[in-house]
Amino acid sequence: MKRSLFFLFIASSICAAQEPDFRPSIHELQNRLYAGDRTPALRNVSPAAQRPPALGKKSALTRKVLGWHPYWVDNSDPNAYLYYDYTALTHIAYFSYETDTATGGYVTIRDWMGTPIVEQAHAWGVKVVLTVTNFGYQRNVVLLSDTNKQNTMISNLITLLKARNGDGVNFDLESIDSTQRAHLVFFMQKAAQRIKAQIPAAEISMAAPAVDWRKGWDLAQLGQICDYLIVMGYDYYWSGSTTAGPVAPLVGRTYCVSNSITYYLNAGVPSSRLWLGVPWYGYDFHVVSNARMAPTVTGSVADARTYTVAQTMAQVYGKSFDDTYKVPWFGYFNNEWRQVWYDDSLSLAMKYSLVNAQNLGGIGIWALSYDGRRNEIWTGIKGAFTPTGIAEEPPAVPAECRLEQNYPNPFNPSTTIAVQLPERQRVTLQIFDLLGRRVALLHDGELGAGYHRFEWNATGYSSGVYLCTMHAAMRTQTRTMVLMR
Repeated sequence: MKRSLFFLFIASSICAAQEPDFRPSIHELQNRLYAGDRTPALRNVSPAAQRPPALGKKSALTRKVLGWHPYWVDNSDPNAYLYYDYTALTHIAYFSYETDTATGGYVTIRDWMGTPIVEQAHAWGVKVVLTVTNFGYQRNVVLLSDTNKQNTMISNLITLLKARNGDGVNFDLESIDSTQRAHLVFFMQKAAQRIKAQIPAAEISMAAPAVDWRKGWDLAQLGQICDYLIVMGYDYYWSGSTTAGPVAPLVGRTYCVSNSITYYLNAGVPSSRLWLGVPWYGYDFHVVSNARMAPTVTGSVADARTYTVAQTMAQVYGKSFDDTYKVPWFGYFNNEWRQVWYDDSLSLAMKYSLVNAQNLGGIGIWALSYDGRRNEIWTGIKGAFTPTGIAEEPPAVPAECRLEQNYPNPFNPSTTIAVQLPERQRVTLQIFDLLGRRVALLHDGELGAGYHRFEWNATGYSSGVYLCTMHAAMRTQTRTMVLMR
C-alpha cells in the first residue's frame, strides 16, 4: 500500500516523477513507531502543580499558534504539558483519534477522555481540538467513499468534543487520491455542518499537504469550508531521502516552504485561513562522506531528532547556517559519517517573518514537547507575534511554594530554574557542587507572589552533578541538575 506524502504540487509543468509520491510523513512515521503503546499516562502531580512554571505575563498574540500534542509524550514524560509556554499558544491539537476504517469509529483516542491537558489549556485561554488521523491512499478511499462510515465518525467526534468541552476537530487525512477529490470536499462539508450544528463555536481545520502529488485537494473549496488549513511545511527532505538535506527549506528549490505558501494563496485559500506548519525536529542522515548534502547510505533510514537533541548536538559539533535554504546543518563522525539538518530559532524566525509578510493566519508546530523545555524557541514565537507592550496577568497565583526542576536537564551550558511563590517572602536560591561548595548565588532577597525564572550559565564549570537549593517559607527544597559537556 502506498503511503502518505504531504506535499502539494507546486507547478503543473514539473513532472511528479522528480520526487516520490509515497513517502510517509513525520506524523505517520512517529505514530507507527509508538502505535503499540496504548497505556494511558501515569501522572503523579498535585493539583497545585498543574500550571507551567514561571510564565510571567500572558502575551496577546497577533497570529494563531497551534501545537500538536502527540500521545507518546504522555508516556515518556507525563508532565511535559505543564511546561508548555501557554502564553505562546492559542490552540493545542490532541493527537489523535485513530480511525477504524472498518466502521468509521476509532481504534484508540489516546486517553482523550482522561488527559489533564484540556483543563490546563483552557485555564490559560488556549483552545483544544481533537486531531483525527487516517494515513494512506487506500485507507482514505475506504473512508471517503462510504457515507455510513463518515456519519459514524462525525457522530463520535461530536460526542467526544462535548464530553471534554473540546473546541473543534483537526483532520489529518494524509494521502488523498484524485478519485477522492470530490469525496473529500463532500465529507468536509458534512463534517463542518454537523459538528457546528451541535457545537456552534467548534473550529474545523485540516493538516494540509505541501505538495499534492495526486491532485486530491480542491483547495479553493476546502479553504472556504475549513476555518483554517495548516500546510505541513516540512519533510521536503525526509527519512528515506537519497541525499541529506533540509527538512524545511525556506527557499532555494522548487519544493520549498515559500513556494508551497504561494501555491495555496494562488489557489484561492484566504491568507487568514492559511497557517504554516513548522518543524521542531530534524533528520540525522547516514551519509557516505562529510560533504554538504552528501548521498545517504543505500538502504539507510534517517533518524528523527527533536529540536532539543539537535541543538544540543550542534553545540558539540558546531553548525553552519545554509544560505541557500536558510536552515542550519552540521556533520559528525560516529563509526560512519552523519549529517543533521534541522530548524533552530533563527531559521524558525525567518519562517515567522514569512507568515507576517504574507499575512497568514498563524503557525502549527510539530510537535509540542520537542523543545525540551528550552526558552529560546518559545521566545521566538512571542517575539514574532506579540505587539510591544500588550499583556495581561496570568490566571491566579501559585497555591504553594515550589522549586521546579531545571530545564533542560541535562544541560549545556545554560539552564532555567523556575520558582513559584504563593505570597511575598524572602528567597535564597543557590547552586552547590557535590562537595558542598557553593558555585553560584542566583538570588538572596525578597520576591513577590507569582512565578519567577532564573538562568544559570555554567560556562567554565566542569561536567557533573550540581544541586540547586531554595530556602523559602521556613524550608529548603533541592533539585539535582546535570551539566553535560
